Amino acid sequence: MVVSFLLQAAPSPVDFLPGTVEGFLPNGLHYLVLSNAEPVHNVELRLIMRVGSVQENEHQKGAAHFLEHMAFAGTRHFPNRSMVEFLESLGMKYGRDINAVTGYDRTVFMLSVPMDQEDTLLLDRSLLMLRDWLDGITFDEEHTRRERGVILEELRGYDVGDDFYSLKIGNSRFADHMPLGTEADIRSIDRKTLKQYYQKWYAPQLAAVVLVGAVDTVQAVRLIRKHFSEVPVKDVSDFRTYPLTYPRGIQIQEHTDTLPTKSEMELIIPHPAVVTRSLDDLVRKERGGLLIRLLSQRLRFQGVDCLLSDAWYLADRNHFVLSVRGENRQDLHSKLVRALAQFDEVQQSGFSADEVHDACDAYLQRFSLPSSDRRSAEWCDDFTDYILSGDRYVHTSHTLEQLRMQMKQTTSSDLQAMLSCWLSSRDTTLLVACRNHRATEQPLTASWIEGLWQDKDTVVLRPYRYEQKTPSSECAYAPPCLMHEYRFHSSDIRNEKYYPSMGVTEITLSNGLKLILRPTPDQSGRMLVNLFARGGVGDLSEQDYYRFEGTAGYMEMGGITKVGNDTLSEFMLQNELSMNVSISNSWHDILASAPTEEALPLFNLMYEKMHYPELCREDFEEIRRSELEDQDQETILDRVMKQASDRLLTNRLNLLVGSVLPAAQRERTREELEQLSLDSMAAYYRKLFTNPEGMTLVITGDYSLETIKRTAVSVFARMNCPAGGMPPAVVRRPQLVRQHREGFAGDHESQTVLEYVFPGHYEPSLRSSLTLKLVRDVLQNRVLEILREREHIVYSPYVSLFYNGSPEQTFYLNLSLSVDEANTARVDTLVRQIICSLQANAISSSELEQLKRSFRINKMQVLTPSASVEWRNTLVNLLKNGEQLDDFEDYDHILEQISAEDVRRAFVRYLDAESHVLLYIGKHQYDEKDTRTLKEEKDDR
Repeated sequence: MVVSFLLQAAPSPVDFLPGTVEGFLPNGLHYLVLSNAEPVHNVELRLIMRVGSVQENEHQKGAAHFLEHMAFAGTRHFPNRSMVEFLESLGMKYGRDINAVTGYDRTVFMLSVPMDQEDTLLLDRSLLMLRDWLDGITFDEEHTRRERGVILEELRGYDVGDDFYSLKIGNSRFADHMPLGTEADIRSIDRKTLKQYYQKWYAPQLAAVVLVGAVDTVQAVRLIRKHFSEVPVKDVSDFRTYPLTYPRGIQIQEHTDTLPTKSEMELIIPHPAVVTRSLDDLVRKERGGLLIRLLSQRLRFQGVDCLLSDAWYLADRNHFVLSVRGENRQDLHSKLVRALAQFDEVQQSGFSADEVHDACDAYLQRFSLPSSDRRSAEWCDDFTDYILSGDRYVHTSHTLEQLRMQMKQTTSSDLQAMLSCWLSSRDTTLLVACRNHRATEQPLTASWIEGLWQDKDTVVLRPYRYEQKTPSSECAYAPPCLMHEYRFHSSDIRNEKYYPSMGVTEITLSNGLKLILRPTPDQSGRMLVNLFARGGVGDLSEQDYYRFEGTAGYMEMGGITKVGNDTLSEFMLQNELSMNVSISNSWHDILASAPTEEALPLFNLMYEKMHYPELCREDFEEIRRSELEDQDQETILDRVMKQASDRLLTNRLNLLVGSVLPAAQRERTREELEQLSLDSMAAYYRKLFTNPEGMTLVITGDYSLETIKRTAVSVFARMNCPAGGMPPAVVRRPQLVRQHREGFAGDHESQTVLEYVFPGHYEPSLRSSLTLKLVRDVLQNRVLEILREREHIVYSPYVSLFYNGSPEQTFYLNLSLSVDEANTARVDTLVRQIICSLQANAISSSELEQLKRSFRINKMQVLTPSASVEWRNTLVNLLKNGEQLDDFEDYDHILEQISAEDVRRAFVRYLDAESHVLLYIGKHQYDEKDTRTLKEEKDDR
């Protein structure tokens, strides 16, 4: 009897998504395969090594990350860079489709390969690459030496992004084994050291292969067995996972930052993390989230302004964090002791049953299954977590229902015990992170922190009694103006055209408004709407700019004149409607979304908002008074701008390329603030939004085309063109600066951030934008090839393209990179040489075809049939940039027509090796030379 009682079954693991194939080879290699259709014609592959920097010995620091770099510099079957060259020939891009990452406890190699289920040879070759990474990296001596420079540049640009990282990382092995290593580590690593680490730890028992996408799972498993079964087993008996540990007691770290107006303090209690292998584990983890929700409600009731969280931090530790902000130490003390007193009160008295029940119901509303159109890369992320930490997530309706049922059985005692367990970990370690906004503060002491726990006993909390909200049986009042159905008249349609390649329907109404409909069956039951038209504050005179800038914000404060704001807000909340109005330099927009079944009230709401916005006069006057009081006073943003070099550089860049209107370069004067008129703003707003001529409404989402078409036509055909309306200018070319050099102070001793900028004008069309994108990618290829692969003086140079087809007709190419100050002149010379070479010599047909293939693949993977957001954004950007739907329908043909000679001519027309903008943070070897600035009066090229 005793034996049978003890031999209870272990908790069942959480189910994978049906169709997932998991297995282990005899040598210990773990694999997971899942067939997935999103995106189409694509397979995601991962080689996951359960080793990282913590496996390095004292003489190998930095080796795990260095090894990751060497994986792309030559393997048994792919010498030198032939692996990357082959993958790029498929249209893949390094950094996007070909990547790897190294952490403390992991090294993950990633491929996103365009293929179909029938592409067995390509899948076979891709798996051969993963096999080579596992036991075929060659570590060429010359490549190892040259790659060192690239990694040193990566190190110079690395920032953990947390001033308190050294406090939170503790005194464990993690603190002394940063994945990148130190500069000394990187300089000392040689081929022998790398091979020692590789031969020791890259063992099949510590490896996993993940395949998700357009695969036949049976065939995929057969190929995995073919490639990996013969990898020999290694002795990894001394492999271990390392805990995240801390010194005992109170650990304090302080920083002074006079920029913020308040100080901030975090009390951090490290405690064991929950690995969600079973349903019981999932319940424990989610109860932690429920506890945070309930504690936060209690703290809000007590008027304690704080943030509370509990989340995984690293390895086996969660951090339970109480964060407060205050004017001074006494203010921080007051908030902290009241929060701690509330914790005590909950530990002793708990929550009421109704309080737990209602909070749990609200918390469970966020639970859902992954969507049916979930992308393969996201499934890979889930499988990666499972392989590395053991975490399984909710993938099936059965698991979700079980989790809901278990969570509903949560009691106050469960939560009290959990809170007591978290707080008891303070007896081992308490981390205190304090950012003082006053330089005069005395150093924080352990006795001051310990005093918080003593002083909390003197706090008298407000008596709390939970009042259960009675659910209303009545629906929110439905405003008649939003629910009115207007009759559909086919005569309201001037023209209708269908684009079969895109699956887009374009409807032009008699009043000039266009509907662009693209159903995207993503099973969300929702629709996304973007209404836009030309006309913005950039079309105004300088005087009118100061009268009307900010109009959209004031119109957003209210609802519509026919419905009170509270009533409208409740109706929108209950029916899940959202809507935002904006006016930019050149366009005015409405962004909205709703359940598809609520299309009628959404469209009516948009109509009412455009024609009859509610004017909140009291709020307007209060804001204006506040701005008058703050006139001539330095704001936090002003102080940030004076200290942040990156912001200063970005602002300068925006000015040089014409992105900032001349009028926007100063604040309103006191006189201009006093003359502001809400009625004048409303008149300007209605002038923009009530004119249907030239207006476009893009609608994507999970809807029936015919139903939405009839509803949208019936509502928006009511709009009338105003008499004497003046359309905004078709073209408004801002003045550009062609040549300028300027430096900004940097924090790094030897690293300089360089921004090469090539601005210009162009004639908007799909062919023009595709040509500019080809120029961008060719330049990216050459910079990588020469500055990184040949010279090894940069880590991750990147070329960006920004363009505004209508009305500005402007673009700029931006080459961003960071480099040792000693190499700045060399980079300058090489960039000029690269541009001159591309102007003189056309690229090869093979390179051009490779780039075009990458464009096609990216388009295919992004614009999937169910990609609602992507289709909306693409269609809106296309039309705002002056491009045509007819051209996008013929995308492949137009792309194919662009020749290598067209690209060469584009380099001649759009880039100047000598006359360009160079902005940089840090020091430059040319600092002693004069800054040159040349304004462009007109574009003659």
